Amino acid sequence: MSQRPPTALLSRPGGLRLRCRVVSSGSSSRVSEEWSASMRQLASVLALTTLAAGVAGADYKSDLIEQYEFYRTATGAFAPVYPALAQQIVEDYGVTEGVCIDMGGGCGSLAIALARITGLRVYVLDIDPAAVRLCGVLVDEAGLRGRVIPIEGDAQDMPFRDEFAELVVSRGSVFFWPDQLAGLREAHRVLKPGGVAFIGGGFSRLLDPEIKRKLIADRGGGNQGGGSDRKPIHTGLVGEARKAGLRPIRLIHDPDDRPEFGWWIELRKRPSNAE
Repeated sequence: MSQRPPTALLSRPGGLRLRCRVVSSGSSSRVSEEWSASMRQLASVLALTTLAAGVAGADYKSDLIEQYEFYRTATGAFAPVYPALAQQIVEDYGVTEGVCIDMGGGCGSLAIALARITGLRVYVLDIDPAAVRLCGVLVDEAGLRGRVIPIEGDAQDMPFRDEFAELVVSRGSVFFWPDQLAGLREAHRVLKPGGVAFIGGGFSRLLDPEIKRKLIADRGGGNQGGGSDRKPIHTGLVGEARKAGLRPIRLIHDPDDRPEFGWWIELRKRPSNAE
């Protein structure tokens, strides 16, 4: 009487199973045609599952893009700004290791640019849930998971411990903080002694001049967004910060930018051994 070949069960996505038989021949075993067919079937199922996941992922990203209006600007006309600004920050402050916080960092354009040219771990803080989730997608696409970390939170009340970061950056967000001084206090609080914050809006002195001229002409200035809730940086804010003990601090203006744009605040935290 012939013996029925042993049967193997393979699980596959969706809880379905493939039944296949292993046929023995002497001391060796070979895979039957049924097994091979089952493997081809399984490969097809896995390929379709992967494709479906990709489509779902694409839909998820598209939905987030629709919810976060500045994405197309950040990745379109403004795309050259972030690598240039990241390079300027590295050249000016020399911070290439440790922790950086990008306050109001949106979908992570500046954070990703910084992570690509440094060893920094960059936390992208934004109050907009869609921006935070979209940032996560873009970070994965850039291969920077674990190096750039999206966090949902308020720049005026950040979820970080004191003296957490070597560097704090922010481009285009401060103009929308209801209490700009509170945001500067938070930046100072999370800085380690000897750390620096670079907060403001505009372009970069390293940006190609022709690109800068075109952006200024097309966009009417160096910062995203607009609307009645937009508050400019002014010299009074720096004075208020000094009175609050946030020093050394200075206001920097890009001479190639329009007078109402291209303003940056440089805020440092004195080393612990400084008098």
